[in-house]
Amino acid sequence: MSSLLETLIDAVNVQLEAGQWANVVMLTVDLYAAAVAVGEMEFAELVQDLHWIANDALARPLEVEALVQA
Repeated sequence: MSSLLETLIDAVNVQLEAGQWANVVMLTVDLYAAAVAVGEMEFAELVQDLHWIANDALARPLEVEALVQA
């Protein structure tokens, strides 16, 4: 795996752990592009899913908070 992918994956993980959904949305755009650039299409699809999950978390913050606290 390329160092750019590894760097972006680490950055996404940090933001996920911090619950910073807006940052996850932004980082997954770059991570998706980097995955496609190196031919990691299955991984790119997973990143795209994560991108939409993060978008949903931004759109429904109270529901996400309730799930996290459960």
